[in-house]
Amino acid sequence: MVEPLGDETVEINEGCLSVPDLRGTVDRAASVRVRYPLDREGTEHVEERRGLTAGTFQHELDHLNGVLFLDRVRDPSTFSTWDQFARHHREEFEAHARAVVERLGS
Repeated sequence: MVEPLGDETVEINEGCLSVPDLRGTVDRAASVRVRYPLDREGTEHVEERRGLTAGTFQHELDHLNGVLFLDRVRDPSTFSTWDQFARHHREEFEAHARAVVERLGS
């Protein structure tokens, strides 16, 4: 289970191997608590994740619930191919990602 820790969100331009050659911008909770039931020893785990790592956990949990990042994109004009992203958006995204990591952690 992933639960948001607060109302803050971050925009993340995501891609996915399930949807080759497509990217789009989604809003993800900036900080989340991750609970996963039991490991092999019967121990429950609870972790907190922030920034891009929080976004990754949310992206992967969406897969388990049958949701793709496409379903989370609010503005279809953010869709791009990987080539378009590299040519027109990569530098801006990398600067944004660095700022998110600096502010929230990985």
